[in-house]
Amino acid sequence: MAEVTKKELGDAIQLIAEQFHEVDKSLAKIAAAVAALKAVLAVHMNPSAPKQALERIQNIEDSFAKLDPNVAARAKFSEVLEMLNVIEKHGGPKQA
Repeated sequence: MAEVTKKELGDAIQLIAEQFHEVDKSLAKIAAAVAALKAVLAVHMNPSAPKQALERIQNIEDSFAKLDPNVAARAKFSEVLEMLNVIEKHGGPKQA
């Protein structure tokens, strides 16, 4: 069985970090779009009190989140993503 060199391992980790960074950027765009949609919906739900409508939307979201069976899996994924962000921020592994 072939041994993986430090350079190959570093390159692989760097590639994964870059891919996660792209996913992270895409998720940020989605989050911004969802926030804009919530703002528009809140204004339409209650034009005179959009903050209260936004609170209702948040309560509905929270209720749905509690029903989601994949919450634990997403939390674990978030931990891994955060670790990769730290690696990326600090330059990743040293290349051989």
